[in-house]
Amino acid sequence: MVSESTIATPSKKQRRLAVLASSVGTVIEWYDYMVYAFLATTIAAIFFAADNPGIGLLSALAVFGVSFLFRPLGGIIFGHIADKFGRRPSLVISVVGMAATSTLIGLLPTYVAVGILAPILLVLLRAVQGLAAGGEMASAATYTAESSTTGRRGFDVSFVNLGLVIGTGLGAIVVGVLYAALSDEQMMTWGWRVPFLISVVLGVVALLIRRHMEESNEFESMKSQAQVKKSPLVTTFKEQPKEVFLVTLMNLGSFAAYYIAFTYMSTYFVTQDIMSQSMASWSSVLSLLIAGITIPLAGRLSDKIGRKPVFLAATGALVVLAYPLFVMMKQGLVFAVLGQVSFGIIEGAYLGVLLAAYTELFKASLRVSGVAIGYNLSSILAGGPAPYISQWLIANTGIAESPAFFVMLASGLSFVAALFGFKETAFKPLPGQKVTDASLAGGRNIRFDTSLAN
Repeated sequence: MVSESTIATPSKKQRRLAVLASSVGTVIEWYDYMVYAFLATTIAAIFFAADNPGIGLLSALAVFGVSFLFRPLGGIIFGHIADKFGRRPSLVISVVGMAATSTLIGLLPTYVAVGILAPILLVLLRAVQGLAAGGEMASAATYTAESSTTGRRGFDVSFVNLGLVIGTGLGAIVVGVLYAALSDEQMMTWGWRVPFLISVVLGVVALLIRRHMEESNEFESMKSQAQVKKSPLVTTFKEQPKEVFLVTLMNLGSFAAYYIAFTYMSTYFVTQDIMSQSMASWSSVLSLLIAGITIPLAGRLSDKIGRKPVFLAATGALVVLAYPLFVMMKQGLVFAVLGQVSFGIIEGAYLGVLLAAYTELFKASLRVSGVAIGYNLSSILAGGPAPYISQWLIANTGIAESPAFFVMLASGLSFVAALFGFKETAFKPLPGQKVTDASLAGGRNIRFDTSLAN
């Protein structure tokens, strides 16, 4: 016999507060996580004793990649917290952990002061940041999706990835200002610490916002009926392994494009003598701004025409255009900026649709765990390695455009997965929800089928 309960559809105010709490927290968390990438060339000189600057840079990028190894573990931990104890505590703990470790990185001694201990401590703190990052996106996307309505879910959830882009852009702005205002000596002695220490203030802001979040209605319903799973991770692999695998494949292209176009590209422009470090940072800011504009537009479009068409258009564009864009960027400053902006538009469309699609694949009791596992497995395969592989490919092939091959491969796999494995989810309630016509239009009540959701 089907067990149902009635869940009040969130009011417009509740929906907006959910979007605000999720996206603002994501801005701050991803500022903390990504600022490292924009300081890669300086960190390489400060923390790694290498006679060859290229080896030092590869070491710094390898540490960037190390944090991704811990993201699936973070997804497991925070997925367990979110699916068993609530979305709210998962979001609060993750943002506090990220801000605290970022601040500690800003206080680290350098290689000159303590020798090999410096890079060891750096690796450990980046690992902790990887744990915190592993739970953020899935928890925030799930919380927002469960606080939205069917006709607006793509638009509302897109703001979580907008927060990712704004946080990355904020990091690029802070670093760009420092490189422009300070001498090389000042950056090496104390300037590099400033972006990390700013995390103290940002962390307090995020904590204050997320402490006042209300718990998801769907989670509260499951909890009241004792339908919360004892082991969400085990149950996810038992009941929805295909969905986890699908999310992993569909997300490969986004990670590859994001970490090459928005984080590695500043290093690429400098090492290829296309522009200065300061100019490279501002080019990244511009491309992130364009991506930020594109994200909610793509999310809204996906509410109208479906997730799948937007997904296929974005991944297909990356496969076809990645190499020509890299060729164009080698032609000079203006072409480089235009090329990076073009990447921003395509990646913005990708980011605008993906999280909503992922949350719509999983039952409520497994939603954060399922999204987090698939999302973070793809981060190991395509996100963390992207800057390192890009630099390695250029060094070993002598082909400046070779990072495009990595983007094309990852995006091609995502295109195939979306084409053959993904069934449209845009025009349906979340799995387990029973809705009336009124609720589809933003009405008052949603009927929630707990036998399907658990």
